[in-house]
Amino acid sequence: MTEAEQRLFIMTKLSNPWWRLNHLYKIQNEKGELVTFRMRPAQRQLFRSMHNKNIILKARQLGFSTAIDIYLLDQALFIPHLKCGIVAQDKQAASEIFRTKIAVPFDHLPDWLRASFTIVERRSGASGGYILFGHGSSIQVATSFRSGTVQRLHISEHGKICAKYPAKAKELRTGTLNAVSDECIIFDESTAEGVGGDFYEMSNRAQEITASGLLLTAQDYKFHFYAWWQDPKYSARVPESGLKLSREKMTYFSAVEKAMNITLTDEQKQWYINKETEQREEMKQEFPSTPQEAFLTSGRRVFSAESTLQAESFCSPPMIVYDIEPVTGAKTKAQSLREGNKNELQRTLMNYLLVWELPDPDEEYVCGADTAEGLEHGDRSSLDVVKRSNGEQVAHWFGHLDAELFAHLISQVCRMYNNAFVGPERNNHGHAVILKLRELYPTRYIYNEQHLDQAYDDDTPRLGWLTTRQSKPVLTEGMKTLLNNGISGIRWSGTLSEMNTYVYDAKGSMNAQEGCFDDQLMSYMIAQEMRARMPVRVKQKTDKRRTTHWMAH
Repeated sequence: MTEAEQRLFIMTKLSNPWWRLNHLYKIQNEKGELVTFRMRPAQRQLFRSMHNKNIILKARQLGFSTAIDIYLLDQALFIPHLKCGIVAQDKQAASEIFRTKIAVPFDHLPDWLRASFTIVERRSGASGGYILFGHGSSIQVATSFRSGTVQRLHISEHGKICAKYPAKAKELRTGTLNAVSDECIIFDESTAEGVGGDFYEMSNRAQEITASGLLLTAQDYKFHFYAWWQDPKYSARVPESGLKLSREKMTYFSAVEKAMNITLTDEQKQWYINKETEQREEMKQEFPSTPQEAFLTSGRRVFSAESTLQAESFCSPPMIVYDIEPVTGAKTKAQSLREGNKNELQRTLMNYLLVWELPDPDEEYVCGADTAEGLEHGDRSSLDVVKRSNGEQVAHWFGHLDAELFAHLISQVCRMYNNAFVGPERNNHGHAVILKLRELYPTRYIYNEQHLDQAYDDDTPRLGWLTTRQSKPVLTEGMKTLLNNGISGIRWSGTLSEMNTYVYDAKGSMNAQEGCFDDQLMSYMIAQEMRARMPVRVKQKTDKRRTTHWMAH
């Protein structure tokens, strides 16, 4: 093809962004060679399924940063009056991103095409770079964007920024993200860097909304997860003697396949084993198999990673999401609220009642309730309803309510589920909840502990479940048994997420890891314990053989 023919061919394709992204731009590959950028399957899937706001949790070296930066450059070149920004973790990374992912693709466009883009200003240096084009669009790579609006934003390795530069992470949250309007596009991508921090919290919120099945609003972030097994390059030749797996690895791969509904090849398993030998304890963070695994804590976990991974496959979106009024019990389907004006939109599922199953008149239910203790990091109240028969989670609520309103909510939800037997936690703030709950709900349906007053040898009942260093193992050991037998009953991913960050501290006490929560986990474990402690209810049976004389009415 002559140069003139090539030029004519390209001009006929320039209106197609998919063609441009797969044929127009040059990048340096892993060997330093200049090659034409082609989207990998996972990258193509991202752009096809993208929302205006996107959280991308990924395995290492899947090429998402390159693909997103090429997309932003393409947008700046072909759409007028568009400001595109790329936030890097530090100055060195900003300089490298501008050189390799902006300057190289732009400078290696065909000469005639590059010349058609007027450059008003171009600068680069040790802290990033900037290009302003004649049609009013620009693209900039920096460590932050303190002023002005941005229509296309890419935050690269946000998790690393949160872990290494907390002040910069706060500036991103309060400054840069607020500079992007709801209708514009954000790509927030990173590998996991442990629990805690903005990226971890934003990922959890995005997962919750995705798991809820609700339609996304313009303010919601869509959660994208890309595992190592989604990239064809992550496979290795199996030795002639065949694939050799330990019992532990057989269990692990089986759990991954079940959780993600996939089938791993022997070549993929061989690659994972080889890579894990090199990466060791960092393997699950750098090359996660599931979203929950990416944030696995490296501390002394209370619940094993293998058992929580197996439980992940049973999580599912709730059938209905209700906004429930605590006092009256009036329920409104949440999606109708989320389609209202901007001030009514919600970015989280806090304060919503998630329902997997409506009440069955022939089923008995139990409820566990954990009351917020008013800690400075903002813990929440939480309640869970499970079936007494098999322990399956049927309803869940978590959020912020004062003590009396939370008592009203417990009463309404328990009445909804056939007067469920409830175990409210009896901590400091829990006393106020219990005092109000006993006014609203029959005390025969509230768990009580017998308390022996040694001074007066008086045996008196105390309503509620008291969580102490001695009683916590009762809850956790029961939960471990359910997990190990594959009958945890967990349907809500948020409950499972808190299991992954529930650890032993230096003194051997069990608590949420610093920066994390355990309220959803506690309410669920209390609910499971109530199954064993619920008194037998005698149902009155009507005698069908007995007839009632008409004169008896």
